[in-house]
Amino acid sequence: MRTPPLIKHLANIRTSGTIVRSSPYLISLLLRGIDIITARTIVQLGVVTGCITREILKRLRPDARLISVEVNRVFIAECRQIRDQRLILRHGCAGSLPQLLREAGAGEIDYIVSSLPLAIMDDGLVDRILAVSQASLGPNGKFLQYQYSLKHRAALEARYRNVRLGFTLRNLPPAFVYECSRRFAV
Repeated sequence: MRTPPLIKHLANIRTSGTIVRSSPYLISLLLRGIDIITARTIVQLGVVTGCITREILKRLRPDARLISVEVNRVFIAECRQIRDQRLILRHGCAGSLPQLLREAGAGEIDYIVSSLPLAIMDDGLVDRILAVSQASLGPNGKFLQYQYSLKHRAALEARYRNVRLGFTLRNLPPAFVYECSRRFAV
């Protein structure tokens, strides 16, 4: 018998950071910064139950790939049911991103899409994840992150030249979406 998604979220709230799936509105806002025509390699940090993973794969071009990193084995098992040759699923901590990318044979990354619950994570680990994420991006790469607070806004603005902030009430709870890039906005 399959465990209902709400029960999975409650049982794993320390790694999911929420009790419900992301809404279609949040997912759309989060992924709007991706140029799907040019994207070759996208990294996803935190797959949870795979709703964002599935939406990225729907949009992804046939010759691109999605490297999804998840620390929780329950969520890894859930996402192993996604059958798509473009998906490379990795069990590990986002702080180990350089090693995970080497193992996947990835070079520079076009986009990093993060669902990590930064607000409930250790500050040292958050700093490491933000640093390795930034270092992994290509020169035109973007880091996309959603959160339920503005706690890490200053940290993102210190790392990226351009940080756009979006917001949606149409999610439970309402969410902020950061779109971070190295280039200045045109």
